[in-house]
Amino acid sequence: MSVAPSNRFQGGKAFGMLKARQERRLAEINREFLCDQKYSDEEDLPEKLSAFKEKYMEFDLNNEGEIDLMALKRMMEKLGVPKTHLEIRKMIAEVTGGSHDV
Repeated sequence: MSVAPSNRFQGGKAFGMLKARQERRLAEINREFLCDQKYSDEEDLPEKLSAFKEKYMEFDLNNEGEIDLMALKRMMEKLGVPKTHLEIRKMIAEVTGGSHDV
């Protein structure tokens, strides 16, 4: 049995399978948003959700459904706004209301 390689992701077969599972899970979440009437007025929602999915997959490398402190730090660096660990911790505390100890 042969498996067609995917050029979308770097890594081995296991990583490709992990990313395929992640993509299916995120596509299902996106479908829920698209079917929810609360978001029916949102302009370009399918395109926005697709862009969010792609970016999220770029930084949730282990498919745990969370972007940890180091992944957030890498993301900020890639966006051209590097932050120290302390600044990242403060950002997370602001968003979570200090409810998660990082």
